[in-house]
Amino acid sequence: MAGVLSDLDERLSGYAELVPGGELVPSVEDLAEWLGGLARREPGLCRLRRIGTSRGGRALQVLSVGVGGRSVLVVGGPHPNEPVGYATVRFLAELVVERPELRDGVSWHFLPCVDPDGAALNADWTSGPLDLVNQHRYFYRPALAEQPEWTFPIPFGGGVHRFGLPENEALADLVDELVPAVVVSLHNAEFGAPFFVASHAVPGLAGQLAAVAARHGLPVAEAAPSDVVGWPVLGPGVFQMPPVEDLVIRDHEQETPAYGAHLTHHAAKYGTLTVLPEVPRWRAGRVFGDSAPVALATLAEALTGEIAEVRRLMGDAGPLDDVFGRAAADTAAIADTVARSWHQRAGDFGAVPAAELAEAHYSRVMLTLRCAGMALRSALEAPSRIDASVCTRLHRLLAERARRCGQGLNIAPLELRRLVAVQACAALAAVDLTR
Repeated sequence: MAGVLSDLDERLSGYAELVPGGELVPSVEDLAEWLGGLARREPGLCRLRRIGTSRGGRALQVLSVGVGGRSVLVVGGPHPNEPVGYATVRFLAELVVERPELRDGVSWHFLPCVDPDGAALNADWTSGPLDLVNQHRYFYRPALAEQPEWTFPIPFGGGVHRFGLPENEALADLVDELVPAVVVSLHNAEFGAPFFVASHAVPGLAGQLAAVAARHGLPVAEAAPSDVVGWPVLGPGVFQMPPVEDLVIRDHEQETPAYGAHLTHHAAKYGTLTVLPEVPRWRAGRVFGDSAPVALATLAEALTGEIAEVRRLMGDAGPLDDVFGRAAADTAAIADTVARSWHQRAGDFGAVPAAELAEAHYSRVMLTLRCAGMALRSALEAPSRIDASVCTRLHRLLAERARRCGQGLNIAPLELRRLVAVQACAALAAVDLTR
């Protein structure tokens, strides 16, 4: 296996060198137009087709490249606030068209954006220069029960709950049609170190994924990010998606579930290897050291206080039940779960490693900014019935928290081509190691 990985390292490095420069992510509309142009340019090799329609009436299209027996599905925009995948889809699609060896026995299928409606609600920041305030002033991440990747049918209340999202149904039908050997869902976060989620272990995969990130100056997370705490570990920075019944994403006391099964669970019935590469948009320059457990308790209290302030302002605004209000409330519930886990961890007697403390700082900032930004958007959607001072206070909270983050964490944007290289090489490695 060592010889295989050495050869794979060399090939992946060569492909990574082809990632173009530039710091702007293509918009979903520009990406769709570009994919259409690629299909027209290579009609014997590429096929662009519509597989469904979003809740807002937008087309869900898939570009297929090649006719090999093994199918690979690449999903962009699994969350509409994660646009790095748009750039990766463009690079990978061009690469597999230009490189016949990547199509040897393999057909590639690119779903550039699984949630185009959500992407449209993020369009004011995703395709422009990165700015932390602007990003969260125009931020939208749907509530879990409204996310196409997290709304596959789930056992609930003695039966099966179906969410009925057309985007999810189109994605499920596509997986059922392709029976893919590999699915790669392209994720990115605001802060932290890269990490990966995989459906199951494949010999050599975990080590290769970590090597891919390291080659581009982005060593994988040493501590489990908040999204994957408690999940099985396949290798440094690589985590296994648990069975849906073992997932604890957020607390909910609703008549319907707050989230469903994941794409990974749906594809598992075909033995599909699903890989989720997660890369950060921002680099934090602050260096953390090991700390006493009380540091996590302090962060938990700070996060709880900030979320409580957002909740108070949402209460002052009156009922906020649009997509932004529901998403803000969902984010606040996630923050409650995260803060509670930190309090539990603070009850331990062992020191908190520097990497774990850093991840907690990043999560605190991320959750507060997301919650405040979406609450502000919800309040601004109905200005006629809301005291203008509520919007002013929400914007002030958002701007102040972003300013403190910039200074306290010493953040700067990461070079886009490095992030694209990590995502693309993760996909190529997964395909190679499952041959």
